[in-house]
This record gives sequence, C-alpha cells and structure tokens, in this order.
Amino acid sequence: MTTERLPAETRAWLASTAVSLSFWLGGVTLVAIKCLAYFISGSELIKASIFESLGDVMSSAILAVTQMKVRDNRDMHLYPRGKKRFTPLGILFFSAFAVSTMIGLLIENLEKLFGSSDEEERRDLLRRVFEEQPRLRGGLADDQLEKLISSYGEEESGGMEGPLVCLLLACIIIKSGLLAFCLYAARRGESEIARTVAMDHRNDILGNSLVLLVVGGSVWCQNRNKGGEWLEKVDPASSLLLALYVLTCWLQTAAEQLRVLSDRRAEEEHAEAVVNFASGRLTNSGLHLVEASTYHIGEGYAAKLELEPDVSCHKTHSQVAEILDNLEKNMLSSNLEVMEVHARLRPSQKGADDMSWSAEYKR
Repeated sequence: MTTERLPAETRAWLASTAVSLSFWLGGVTLVAIKCLAYFISGSELIKASIFESLGDVMSSAILAVTQMKVRDNRDMHLYPRGKKRFTPLGILFFSAFAVSTMIGLLIENLEKLFGSSDEEERRDLLRRVFEEQPRLRGGLADDQLEKLISSYGEEESGGMEGPLVCLLLACIIIKSGLLAFCLYAARRGESEIARTVAMDHRNDILGNSLVLLVVGGSVWCQNRNKGGEWLEKVDPASSLLLALYVLTCWLQTAAEQLRVLSDRRAEEEHAEAVVNFASGRLTNSGLHLVEASTYHIGEGYAAKLELEPDVSCHKTHSQVAEILDNLEKNMLSSNLEVMEVHARLRPSQKGADDMSWSAEYKR
C-alpha cells in the first residue's frame, strides 16, 4: 500500500521541525539534565556524555543553518546545483567532527583500560609511605590498613541513586520520542537531514542506556562494597565499545555523503522517469530524444538531453530554441527533483534541408 506524497511545504516543515526539536529538546535540554546528573554523582562517564551531547548541539546548529540556506531561494541563480549540495556537505562536516571525537575517546579509553589510573597510583604511593614509615600505621593490622588505602578517594553517593536514575531515564525517554518523530519526518518528508538526525538519536539512546547501566551498577556495587579493581575497568571498557559503534556508524554516513557528492549516475528508475517525461513533452514537436544522461548533484539530479529533428521537421531557429527552453522549464518544475537540465540538438547529417544550422546550435 503506497501513501500519498506530501506537498513540498509540508515536507520542508517536517524536516525543519525535526532539526529544531533535536537542537532544543535533544541537545540543549539533555546537556542541562546531564550537568545536573554529573553534579549529583560526579561520574566521569556522565561527564564524557555531557561533551557528547554538546557535540549534538553543535551538529544540530550546523544542520539548522544548512536547512535554512537550502530553503532560501533568493540566490538560487548563483547556486543552480549548489543548493542541493549544502545538505550533504553539512552532514559530511558533522561526520568528520563525530569521527575525530570518537577517535579521541577511543585513545583515552585505551589508556585508562590498559594503563594505571590516578587513584591506583595514589594508593601505591600510600602503601610505600606506610612501608617506609611504620609508625604512621598507628597499630592498624595489615587487612585494616589495606581496607583504608582501598577506600581512599572513593565518594559516597549520599543516597542520590533515585534522582540520578530518574535523570538518566529522562534522557532516554526524550531521545526515544525524538527518534520516532525524526523517522516519521524522514519517511513522509523525504528528508535526508531528518534521517541523519534520527541515526544520531538512535546512537544516543544506546549511549545513554549504557551510561545508565554502568553508572547505576557501579554505584550499587560501591554502596555494597562489591567488586574490586575490575570495577574501575568497567567504565573505560564500556565507553570503548560505545565509541567503536558510533565511529563505525559515522564512517558509513561519511561514505554515503561522499557518494552523493560524487555526481554518480542516477538509479535506473529515476533515469527512466526522466526519459519518459522528456519523450512525452516532445510529442508532435518535430524533435525526438536520442540520448539522456541523469546523475546526482547533492540531493537532486541533473539531466543532459540530446535531441534530433524528425525527418519531416521544418522548424526555424527560434522555434527550436523555444521548444528546448520549454522542455527545460517543464522538467525543472516537475516532481522529478531535477535541479539542472541541459538540452541540446545533436548535429544533423550534412545536406539536411532547413536544419543545417543545428550543427552550430549550442545549448
């Protein structure tokens, strides 16, 4: 069952609303919530998640500016094909930012996972101090001293587990709602920006769920004196896995946008639609279509059409020019998403009456 295509104004509104909600609700609001969660818990994982959300705010701002530039038709004559390149260029820019951020996070987590932490170095220093200065022990037994050293630097959550979990759950709920709306905008509004933002929301849902699981589990283990040195490795290990997943997704997105910007040939279905449209418009015009090339330019298409006069055609120069101009205008105003059309006459055979000038006619 096929659904009716929405008008262009409605599709543009869906894309714009998806970007705006992603910026204010999924970006700025989530940063504020995570700042409050970090204030309560002091978790380094939540701190890292704050910077990830700040990256979302910046990316949404870039996409919002891109969308505004695409909708502005005042300089369309200066950017006949560039208008449809703004969106993939903006997405590619954000992909590069996301990839570089994730690579930095990977390096940081690898250092924490396989290197010694600051807490561990401070505890080793305390052990050496007590070994060199036995009188500082104050009569403490070996197990009591080790327990004292192991608890050094640990912070109690102060019974704030409930509010912390609620804040992290609120982040997941907000992102889930935005994901559903952006998927709807991508499907019904045919928006590549909404589809890209939806993928970002999906990654954030996975990331926030991981933050909730790790932070909540770590607090629970610390409050019950469970776990050991391995508990300190859970945070960097989980962050490493998340960074690898997000890095893979954005590398795929960057590759897709590079394909969009490479002026590759259009899909067979769209190329056939261009041929059928041009052939239909040329009926009884004295000209017929010989060759048509259709290729991508950003989110739109460009079409190169070559025509020949019929054997019985006796058109003047101005009449042929008018036919070509009308063909280009009709194709640009159609729903084929063609942003640029080049229609020209293929040079006729030598000795053709009335049409010998067409060899010099350039479009």
